Amino acid sequence: MKFLPSLLSIALYAEITAPTASDWEGFTKQSFTLQEKPCFVVEPKIAAPGKPWIWRSAFPDFHSEVDLELLHNGFHVGYIDCVKMLGADSALDLMDAFYDHVREAWGLAERPALEAVSRGGLHAYRYAARHPQRIAAIYADTPVMDLKSWPMKHPGAVSIVPDAHHYYGFADDAALVAYRGNPLDLLPAIAKAKIPLRHVISLDDTVVPAEENTLEAQRRLRALGHDMQLITVKNGTAKSNGHHFELPAVYETALFIMRHAQVSPVAEREYFELRDGLANCAATFAKTGKGRVAFLGGSITHSDGWRDGLMRYLQNRFPDTTFDFVAAGIPSMGSVPHAFRLGRDVLAGEPIDLLFVEAAVNDATNLPGQPDLMLRGMEGVVRHVREASPMTDIVLMHFVMPPFMETYRRGEVPEAIALHERVAEAYGCASLNLAREITDRIDAGEFTWKDDFHDLHPSAYGHQVYTNSMIRMLEAAFRKGGEATEHITPKTMLDPASYSSGRFGAIGDATELTNFTLVPSWSPSDKKGTRPGYVQVPALVATAAGSTFRYDFQGRGIGLLITSGPDAGVIEFSIDGGAFRALDTSTRWSQNLHLPWALILDDKLPQGAHTLRVRTTDKTPAKTALRIFQFLIN
Repeated sequence: MKFLPSLLSIALYAEITAPTASDWEGFTKQSFTLQEKPCFVVEPKIAAPGKPWIWRSAFPDFHSEVDLELLHNGFHVGYIDCVKMLGADSALDLMDAFYDHVREAWGLAERPALEAVSRGGLHAYRYAARHPQRIAAIYADTPVMDLKSWPMKHPGAVSIVPDAHHYYGFADDAALVAYRGNPLDLLPAIAKAKIPLRHVISLDDTVVPAEENTLEAQRRLRALGHDMQLITVKNGTAKSNGHHFELPAVYETALFIMRHAQVSPVAEREYFELRDGLANCAATFAKTGKGRVAFLGGSITHSDGWRDGLMRYLQNRFPDTTFDFVAAGIPSMGSVPHAFRLGRDVLAGEPIDLLFVEAAVNDATNLPGQPDLMLRGMEGVVRHVREASPMTDIVLMHFVMPPFMETYRRGEVPEAIALHERVAEAYGCASLNLAREITDRIDAGEFTWKDDFHDLHPSAYGHQVYTNSMIRMLEAAFRKGGEATEHITPKTMLDPASYSSGRFGAIGDATELTNFTLVPSWSPSDKKGTRPGYVQVPALVATAAGSTFRYDFQGRGIGLLITSGPDAGVIEFSIDGGAFRALDTSTRWSQNLHLPWALILDDKLPQGAHTLRVRTTDKTPAKTALRIFQFLIN
């Protein structure tokens, strides 16, 4: 429903000027005036869902580090300059008008976080006491909580006292001292509403003494059954009489605001399951100063977007940690090829501390009607990681596409997601169901598929939604904590044929080649599309019908990783001298794309030595080619 402005906002509308754009730290700042008071809204490059915002009450260019971090995470920043009015009722009236206007003009969220610097504490706390239902949280930097402390007691603020008399209507200093509407006096309303609070102060501040302001507020809040997060700096700068200092814990403060002011998903429900949690990677990041994080998935993982946002988050969340990020996203690939390329693309090198895996979209697209392969592929990935590195934390992510949305709207669960969730549950992996979340949020009218998300390969906006949800999940996991301990691998597999021993076999080991050639650097001659990592690489190639080879292997399953292009045809294969079986190697995308494609020939062989024979055929005219990048051995 469209937001309706208040009568005060309507009355003042004629006194609101049109905004003018300028640059603010690389973001667009829209400046205007409201009843001749300077105002602005700084716009993020991509707004987070629901358009959360932080509202500064004073000195917008001082200690703006938190604002910048929030802008990077999709928050707007708002400001109206009524600082001289010291939070008097007339200032709060202007703040009401500003609130109504920016919500109407920018569509900002109902509940912003308030950010108070110094005397801005008067505005922030008095406004929160007036409208506690509007305020998501308060973050304050050396805030004034009592006019009797500042400006009344501070020699350098003598000139400010007349402003207090004027705006509050005090007849004299005695009236100011007797006033009982200071932030300290209004804390019962704050405590009753349980507004989250976070202050940063310096202990030697003689301008706004901590004992008379923040520490006194904390004592009173505790007596009321509430409290605040408190960050202290021992000494501020001598020039500022302890009032200014280098701002500590910037990212932690941004996370505090994001945690409370981020617009929650529909009906306050969550879309992640933490299960065994992520205590192992958190402990490693914090204690060793090193972290190795891998991203295994298809095109949505390969592209720029959520992965970059998550890397930035981790680097900021653990600022003293040096990260090695492993980008293992390859377009079109689902859980089956993931299981076989895992050793090469993820597990090679030092152990992985945290692994993100996604395959639901490609499994549903590539393996319709083959739920057994969807389960074997994902269980193969997870079990292989657990056996190779039991300390590794794993997160399974289920991205969205229109068929998933249609399934949820029928009250059902998409098959690929249900199967992957079975694996997550059995192995204690965290999981995040973005498909369900996006469906619910679109259905609730928060954004649209057509105009905002665009496609299963999301717009920049869609990637930001993904990033925000992932950070929300990770923050919940890191807050949950727990002791670092090895993950337990179930004694038996969900499916005995799962690809937990999946690995690549070298094409150079093929023997008895007839019309097959080992090409050192294969590229298509027909100028059709290819996938990164699967062009200008070695391939075992035949283009004529009747081409054959033999391949000996040890295992219980065998397959081929091929490129399926316009001339990919029907092959026949035999294992251990058995009857030849036919298999079509083309896909519905082959006409215009040389697509990397995993073909499972047999995955239920007895463990041991086996011989594979393959031959090309002319069963489909003009489609007689077979190009193999790797053998798939389980």
